[in-house]
Amino acid sequence: MTIIDAPDMDDAKTQAVAAIRGGALRAIRLWDGERMIEVARPARPRSVRPGDDGEDRGARMIAMKAEGKTHRQIAEAFGISIDRVRQLMARTQARAMMLADEPNRAGLSVRARGVLYNLIDEPEADRAERDRLLPERIAALTRAQILDVPNAGYRTIAEFEAWLWERGLYLNG
Repeated sequence: MTIIDAPDMDDAKTQAVAAIRGGALRAIRLWDGERMIEVARPARPRSVRPGDDGEDRGARMIAMKAEGKTHRQIAEAFGISIDRVRQLMARTQARAMMLADEPNRAGLSVRARGVLYNLIDEPEADRAERDRLLPERIAALTRAQILDVPNAGYRTIAEFEAWLWERGLYLNG
């Protein structure tokens, strides 16, 4: 057992993250006299649907449209209906706009964004400012708070932990 001496819990968490990143440790448990907090290197959640890359297909459709092809010609090339072509192109364009306007929020699944909508109050009118503050707001949450929200479970928590880990943050216990 290794003991970390730190002046406060935030400093201990910072030292724990550095130890996990630098070594072969997967997790560290911290005890502050009242509660135990585990800081762990999260596993990257797997995609629900590996395979069909709809965004790539949508991007190819947009490129074909830019070349002057009609929706009917694009639909015939992909073997789908004209309405489906419009849907895929609109989804790809909306996703590109979200990546440009809200890069932090775009890194989360639809389920995780829905959980956040029910969990975090975001009073800012500016979308970019809300997105900038999002990682700190999620890091301030506990696992119990997340699990109390409808449609949230351990997969959502694992997604939040992996997302926060990429940004150098972690859940608050």
